[in-house]
Amino acid sequence: MKAYRTELDPTRAQASLIRQYCGVARFAYNWYLDCAQAYYRENGLFLTGYSFSKALNNSTRPDWFTAAPSKAVKHAIMNAEKAFRRFFNHQGGYPRYKRRGNRDSYYVIGSIHVQRHRIRLPKLGWVRLKEKGYIPTGRTPKSATVGIVNGRCYVSCLYDMDNPLPAPATGEPLGMDVGLKNLAILSDGTVFDNADTSGRIRKLERRKRRLERSLARSRRANQGKDKEHGWHNYRKILLRKRCVEQRLANIRTERMRRVCDELARRQPSSLTIEHLNVKGMMKNRHLAPALHKQALATFLELVEHTCHRHNIELRQVDRWYPSSRLCHECRWKNTGLTLNMRVWRCPMCGSRHDRDVNAALNLRDATEYQLI
Repeated sequence: MKAYRTELDPTRAQASLIRQYCGVARFAYNWYLDCAQAYYRENGLFLTGYSFSKALNNSTRPDWFTAAPSKAVKHAIMNAEKAFRRFFNHQGGYPRYKRRGNRDSYYVIGSIHVQRHRIRLPKLGWVRLKEKGYIPTGRTPKSATVGIVNGRCYVSCLYDMDNPLPAPATGEPLGMDVGLKNLAILSDGTVFDNADTSGRIRKLERRKRRLERSLARSRRANQGKDKEHGWHNYRKILLRKRCVEQRLANIRTERMRRVCDELARRQPSSLTIEHLNVKGMMKNRHLAPALHKQALATFLELVEHTCHRHNIELRQVDRWYPSSRLCHECRWKNTGLTLNMRVWRCPMCGSRHDRDVNAALNLRDATEYQLI
């Protein structure tokens, strides 16, 4: 299975329908949660999504509800049932209601046809694509997910593909150390800077701070007003702020993908990384803002996906492995190494080490690891 996601270029009428169908899917999700909670309180039994969907089809529904694709409603109900089952099986928290926000989507199957510059979706007809020729046209998608992110419409098409794995990579093994100062450092000395060092990021960060101040002023000016007679400028500024945040996220994600493409191009026989407790690191209030921007957990997921796709052996050492403290030449352990010491000299062999490159070399040569 492989998914292709690209941006749509709908007309005003199509964009209005997409927002309406997303609202119907959100309403169906919340409606099931209400009924499942009430049914459990009254009877002590679990309400299945099939039973709820069957009762829903036999009841009177408003026109705006029946106008949406039927599969979008059923898929939302099944997702709500899955969340409820996970809660009862102690696999997750209590399911929360979906609210109207900057991210909405709905699911469709059936008559989906793709051409180079447009896609045909149920209830919408032909919708233009902003990126032409990206979605494959030779095969019919199994399903599609249409969504709205910060006012922009996207479609994700799922294809059933049997792509055989390539031959195992035969390049030199590599170790990779990730951090905040630099996104990734390879054992051969290659350094990938994080996106925050670029002028484009700094410009967008300044714009974001200005919008946040405008948002705070607008919030104070609209205190006591209802949604009908106020808060219009507040919502406009909020949408602009979310668009800037989306641009920042896209730039950082693109930098991560470039690192993964470079790894795939080198075809190392093995790649060794360190197990990072990102959730625990986020509890440090001094590091949390930088960690949130860097998105290390997302980056490691992309690296794992790249290694599996290109048949590269991915190794992971324990989180307590002293990769930065060990001297790569004589294996002496520097117990006094602090975070602000970026370069240090080994007193045993006299070798001068860059902290991050030395960590990547030690990761490459680690003998105790776990295959991912």
